[in-house]
Amino acid sequence: MSELFDAIKAGDATKVALLLDADPSLLGATENDVTPILAAIYHGKPEIARLLVERGAPVSFAEACALGDSERAKSMLAANPSVLHSRTADGFSGFGMAIFFRHPELARDLVELGADVNEAAENAQRVAPAHAAAAVCDHETMRLILERGADPNARQQMDYTPLHGAASRGDVEMAKILLAHGADRHAKASDGMSPSDVARKYGHAQFADWLDAYA
Repeated sequence: MSELFDAIKAGDATKVALLLDADPSLLGATENDVTPILAAIYHGKPEIARLLVERGAPVSFAEACALGDSERAKSMLAANPSVLHSRTADGFSGFGMAIFFRHPELARDLVELGADVNEAAENAQRVAPAHAAAAVCDHETMRLILERGADPNARQQMDYTPLHGAASRGDVEMAKILLAHGADRHAKASDGMSPSDVARKYGHAQFADWLDAYA
């Protein structure tokens, strides 16, 4: 089993295919609650994820969202609306996956279908949709979820807020969106870092100076 996950992480499609030829049951394997499909997605190997799907790997709703497979995700929702609030074994929602893995059209469709804009991951990371949108600099999705009631000061791992995420990327436009919806520019994480501190840590001094002067 570990051999399969090692091959997935390495992006070795040939070895993955050979391992599956020898033992198709590996498609149902997990490593630390992570399926082969999610391992491929988490390690930036979408071509491996597609190979696994083609080979018949089971695809959950959240995995369909992470893959950006809108047709599959919507078909699953139509058959069972409750999957909208289902989670992967490692705690992530399909909605959060769609945002984080850069499938904004699907994410917006899920909002219209009733996705919870404050639904944080049920794991140590506690990533909420607003954190995911800040992480990938998705301004339009951030605007949408804030307008639908997302908390601009949601706390994820180490009590970082979406504004901390924007600061780490020097994303002024994202910061403006968050501040306009009530984000606290003085919020301190559990390590004592403010968004300005984070910006300076990651080399975005201009962002930090702008945020410190924001009125």
